[in-house]
Amino acid sequence: MPPSTLVLPRATSRGSSVAGKAYWGMVGRVALTAATIDAAYIVLFLLLGSAPLAAINLISIAMYLSAYALIRRRRNMLGVTLIWVEVVAHSALGSLMIGWESGFHYYLLLFIPAIVIANTKGYAMPMVLGLLVYYLGLKTLCEYLGPLAPLPPYRVQIVNAIHVCLIFGMFAALAGFYRRTILVAEARLLKQATLDPLTGLSNRSHFQTLASNELARCQRSGAPVALMLCDVDHFKQVNDRCGHAAGDRALVHVAQILSANLRECDVLARWGGEEFLALLPDSSLQAAHAAAERIRAAIEAHPLIIDGTPIAITLSFGVAQLQGGHDLQDATARADKALYESKRAGRNRVSLG
Repeated sequence: MPPSTLVLPRATSRGSSVAGKAYWGMVGRVALTAATIDAAYIVLFLLLGSAPLAAINLISIAMYLSAYALIRRRRNMLGVTLIWVEVVAHSALGSLMIGWESGFHYYLLLFIPAIVIANTKGYAMPMVLGLLVYYLGLKTLCEYLGPLAPLPPYRVQIVNAIHVCLIFGMFAALAGFYRRTILVAEARLLKQATLDPLTGLSNRSHFQTLASNELARCQRSGAPVALMLCDVDHFKQVNDRCGHAAGDRALVHVAQILSANLRECDVLARWGGEEFLALLPDSSLQAAHAAAERIRAAIEAHPLIIDGTPIAITLSFGVAQLQGGHDLQDATARADKALYESKRAGRNRVSLG
């Protein structure tokens, strides 16, 4: 029995997103793998002397290849339905023909995690209960009828051992698939929660977390800490003249230059709108002032290019030293006041707070 029960029902029936295309590509590969395994089963059952089961695997191969063709044509849900029908029917036929001890029914158990995890419409419990009724009914029927095309007991044991090995492998693959899915989702959520989606810098809340850690470290060591607040000059004019897309590009441009001119230990964030805030641990006020001047000059020397046209971008800065208690809020207020002084004095300059 092939590993087709790893295929889960999904709402992405047309594969329009990148994730959807990747998922349905995986489903197609599963269908081809299942057809290949069924081809090996044909040889196995011919060697074991069960021509009917070999014939059933021929039908299974045709169903898997049909499912693959449907998925290639983006008739995804029909393809998945065909795969599920094959697994349910194959489990029943194999169990009925050579007996419950053959282990064909093991593959039905793989539906349980697939149903529970993939189902999002509240039907998981009824579906699992339905599967349980089907499973117990099949067991009762097999015990009542006995094997319809029996094999010698040792051959049935061979089939059972093969099924046990495949089931172990398939459960491991299924668990790995879900684990990777969870890790990817967790990383995506963490990124959304901590990073500004436009610039990729830390957002305000993540900055405060990182800054608290750095401040605690510097307070223990007695190292100086400085704060640098900057704002894009005449940003509204960039939006008005060139459009909001150009404004977004300007913010990304500034974020890249800020990142390139700060140290790895510095904590940089988009503070809001066109404002950026950086915490500079192990930095005196003079060192922070020099860093701000370096960044100011770099921004001025590298205009933003839009459709071949250079657009001058400048920054105004406010720099403040954190005092002994390392009061971040107070230092931010002083840096903001210094930034206002830079704006009032003509912009494109650094002021100390």
